[in-house]
Amino acid sequence: MPVSPNSPNSRVYPIRPTASKLGVCGLALTALIATCLWPRDATAKVAMTPGITGHLLVPVFVNGKGPYNFMLDTGADTSAVYAWFASQQRLPSGKTATISGATGDVEETTTRVESLSLDGRAIHHLDVDTIPDRTDGVKIAGIVGADLLMERLTVMDTGCETVALLPRSMQAAGIAGRSATLIEAGSIRNGKQLTLPVTVNGVAGVATLDSGARSSMINTTFANAARIDPGSSAFRDGPPARGAVQTPIPSRIGPIGTVRFAGSTQRNVVARVVDLPVFDDAGYANGHAFNIGVDMLHAMRITLDYSARRVWIGPSRCVAK
Repeated sequence: MPVSPNSPNSRVYPIRPTASKLGVCGLALTALIATCLWPRDATAKVAMTPGITGHLLVPVFVNGKGPYNFMLDTGADTSAVYAWFASQQRLPSGKTATISGATGDVEETTTRVESLSLDGRAIHHLDVDTIPDRTDGVKIAGIVGADLLMERLTVMDTGCETVALLPRSMQAAGIAGRSATLIEAGSIRNGKQLTLPVTVNGVAGVATLDSGARSSMINTTFANAARIDPGSSAFRDGPPARGAVQTPIPSRIGPIGTVRFAGSTQRNVVARVVDLPVFDDAGYANGHAFNIGVDMLHAMRITLDYSARRVWIGPSRCVAK
């Protein structure tokens, strides 16, 4: 069921440090088991480093070889490889298909991959999208999408610059931390992406959590409702939004005010005003749509459970309180 653009089907719960005696015992036992089975209380060990483009890069093994730098993209349904990488690795071609990206659609021939793995989590026998090479010439091997993150707890700590894919049997709230805010995430039409409620200058909207976007974006309808004028002198022409398919969509960039989501309040936010085709495809036509990019995820610990459609967002464990 698609999310209503103005009334997100998601709920926010601050985590409360209270429990019955039985609950405390249960949590303690779970924590003890987790400590035995996972080092350092599930602290992520795999590097998640900002690349020269500003995207978050993680080490991925392809057909058992690697690791190669892939972009971690929570806004992508499926994983993909760039055309140059498929050619360099002589990966076999698959079927004719259409890539549906944030900025439009493009015809492609998929690439056959026997396995993709990150932090010990592997998926097998894949026809992955073959996406056009980046126009800036930067050589990123591919994209990690939601298909590789399903059936795991994905723990992204942007302050520690680490990521972990943990068993879902582990106690997610404890991994997220007592200061984290729990969101029962909403959905978009025909997609795996996770949505959450957001306000811009006190006006409500729906946001997609998109670590594949370097900078955050707001659509024109939402901007107008939040009293943002992209035609004013405070704004300038911004870099076009390109998405995976590299089709340019013009933008205006400037100050949009105060943004609140998942217990986080960020003031004097600078973002792009842009109308992405994916907003309409996702059921956001004429709604208040926002895309939370990497620029708004600094010093955060983000725990994702795609299968349960739950998100916890709190402070990084590597940032002084």
